[in-house]
Amino acid sequence: MTYTSQLHQIHQEEFTKSITHPLTNELCAGTLSDTALYVYLKQDLKFFLEGLRVFGKAIALCDNEVAILTLGKQIGFICNDENDYFRKAISEIESHNLQQLKKECPSMLGEAPALPEVQKYINLLEDISNNCKSYAEVITFLYIMEKVYLGWAEHNYETEIIKDSLPYKYMEWIKLHSGNDFSAWVKFLEDEVNRVTTTDENQRLSEAVFVKAIDLEIAFFDACHRYRE
Repeated sequence: MTYTSQLHQIHQEEFTKSITHPLTNELCAGTLSDTALYVYLKQDLKFFLEGLRVFGKAIALCDNEVAILTLGKQIGFICNDENDYFRKAISEIESHNLQQLKKECPSMLGEAPALPEVQKYINLLEDISNNCKSYAEVITFLYIMEKVYLGWAEHNYETEIIKDSLPYKYMEWIKLHSGNDFSAWVKFLEDEVNRVTTTDENQRLSEAVFVKAIDLEIAFFDACHRYRE
């Protein structure tokens, strides 16, 4: 059994909770309200720049040339495809349901404040990008962060919830976190985690951030799903 398989076996309950959350289930079904989706996207966008810095930290600590190039290529994908989606989806929701947003989440319009749960997550990213000295730790963080997103997409494809006719604001986000390319990216991260967790110390650091990231992801989903003013 690989090290990542052991992690998933030990922490199966929390991981399953993260990939079967009502927010992502409703997003995949096309029933997530515009308010909840808008709050989720505005909050998720706050991770963007700090997330890029975490990628930079991974590249700086990585000892393998092929892995460095793969990490660098993914930065380009994030800066283009994901960034474009955020801008288009947020603009679309604002143009179609501005009055609803003004009523239910006015603070999220414009420069939205980070929700407490989101700020706590951002604090972890900042700590990793500024202070982390372990490639095993940072690559595990990137792995589980992406594995959760691949996981909720796969879960909802398996339950046949996702329909091809979903509007762009739902379908494009699902496409960005599923399919062969994204699956290959997550597999690369998994292989990297397994490659570098050969010592007790690296496994200790890896498991700690694995658990912490899942807990923060669930709290992030919870906060966005229930948010109303």
